[in-house]
Amino acid sequence: MLRQKAFIVIKGINLIMRTHLTERLYLSSPVFFQNILVSISGFIEHFCRYKGTYNDLSDQLFENEFKTKEELFAIEKKLLDEILNYAIQNVPYYQNLQIKSPSIENFPLLTRKTVFDNPENLLSKQHKNSKLIKLHTGGSTGNPLTIYLNKDIRRRTYAFWNRFYRIFDVKIRDKKASFVGRKLQHPDNNKPPFWRYNFYDNQLLFSSFHLSKQNLPCYIEKLNSFKPVIIEGYPLSILRIADYLIEHEIRLIFTPKGISTSSENFTNQQRKRIEKAFGCNVFDQYGSAESVVFACDCEHKNKHIAIEYGYVEVLDANGNLKREGEGELVVTTLINKVMPLIRYRIGDMGKISYKKCPCNRNYPILENLYGKVGAFIQANDKRVSTAALSISFEYLKNVEKSQIIQNEPNKIIVKLVVTSSFTEDEETFMLWELRKMLGETLAIEIQKVDNIPPTANGKYQMIIQNYYKD
Repeated sequence: MLRQKAFIVIKGINLIMRTHLTERLYLSSPVFFQNILVSISGFIEHFCRYKGTYNDLSDQLFENEFKTKEELFAIEKKLLDEILNYAIQNVPYYQNLQIKSPSIENFPLLTRKTVFDNPENLLSKQHKNSKLIKLHTGGSTGNPLTIYLNKDIRRRTYAFWNRFYRIFDVKIRDKKASFVGRKLQHPDNNKPPFWRYNFYDNQLLFSSFHLSKQNLPCYIEKLNSFKPVIIEGYPLSILRIADYLIEHEIRLIFTPKGISTSSENFTNQQRKRIEKAFGCNVFDQYGSAESVVFACDCEHKNKHIAIEYGYVEVLDANGNLKREGEGELVVTTLINKVMPLIRYRIGDMGKISYKKCPCNRNYPILENLYGKVGAFIQANDKRVSTAALSISFEYLKNVEKSQIIQNEPNKIIVKLVVTSSFTEDEETFMLWELRKMLGETLAIEIQKVDNIPPTANGKYQMIIQNYYKD
C-alpha cells in the first residue's frame, strides 16, 4: 500500500509540475523549507528506485561483469528473443506490421517521428496507461517525445547505475554533489545558497543556472565544506568550476573518488581539465530517457555497452546494419516491455568495436560518439547547457523540433517546427521555462519554420553557438 501511495504521489507531482504550481510554491518558500521539500522528494524517489527488482538485477549484473564474450552473447540473444516475441504478441504497432518470425532482421527501422506521432501505438496491451510513468524528453535533438515506462523499469535502470558506480568504488548513499537540471532557485536570484540538501540520500544538489564567475567562489567554498565522495552531473557545468580552479590556482581540500558525467558529450581536453582541477578520474555514462541504451566508462576510459540493457547496431553510410563499425546508432530496448522500441534511430552517430579492453570486461565498446558535443547559451556571464535547456521543450507535445541559436551576446533565436495544434499557451509555457534558466535580460526571438535541417554529420543540433567560442 505504501509503495502504491508513493507512486501516486509522484504521478500527482508530475501532473502539477506541468502547470508550474509546484515550482511556484517551492520558489516562494524559504530555503529551510525548500530543503525539507527536496528531502521529502528524495526519500520518495529513493524508495521507488532501490527496491524490488533493483537488488536482484544488481546481483545478476555483478555476476555478468567479467563473463566471456560467448556467455554475454548468449545472454543478449535470450533477452532479444524475449522482447521481439513480446512485441509481436502485445504491441499494436508491431502487430500491424504482421511480422511472421521474431528475428531482428524482420523489424524495420523505427524513427523518432513515428514515436512522436503516436506513442500510444507502441504501448503494450498488457499495461494500463493509468498505472504507467510518462516521461517527456526533448534530448539534445530538440525533438520532444512521450515515453512510457513503469517503476520496475526505473529500478532496473538504477541497477545498471549501481554497477557503473562500483567501477570507482562508490555506493548509492555515499556523500554526493549533483550538478543537474533542477531549478533550485530563480536564475535572476544571485544570492546564495545556490544548493539544496537531500538529507535522506546525503546529496547536495547544486544549481546549474548560477555558475557565473561572481558566484563560483561560493560553489567552491560549499564543496570544500561538504567534501563529497562523488560529484555527478552535466560535464559543462562541472567544467565551469574546474576552469575557475585552474585559472585561480585553487586546490580543493578534498579529493572525490570520481566524477560521474552524463547527458552531454565533451572533448578529451575538457575531460583532462576537470580531472586536473578535482584530482580524480572522470567516468562518463551514455544513455537515453527512452530506456534503449546504457554505456559507461571503465577504469581505462573505454565506454562499455551494457548488453543486458539494449541491443545496439550501426547503420553505415551505405544503409547496411552491422554490429560494429561507424555510423548512425540503431538501438533496441531489452528492459522496457511497456514501450518496446525496436531498431530505434536514436539520432546519435558513433563507432562500436569489440576490441579487448585491459579491464577484462568483454562488453562491446562505444569508441566514439559524434554529433553530441555539448553546447551552451551564454547569458551574461552564465552558461546554460543543452541538457538543461532541453527541459523547456519536454511538455510541448505540438513541437516537432526545436533549435536555439545565439549569434550575439544579448539575444537568442528559438526555431520551432510545430503542428497545426500548437497554441499560444504552449509558447508562453516555453518562454516561462526559458526565462527561469536564462533570466529576463536576454532577448528571445521565436521563429516558426517548416524544417530544421541536420548538420553535416546527420545530427539535429539543438543549440548553435555562434557568439561564444570555448
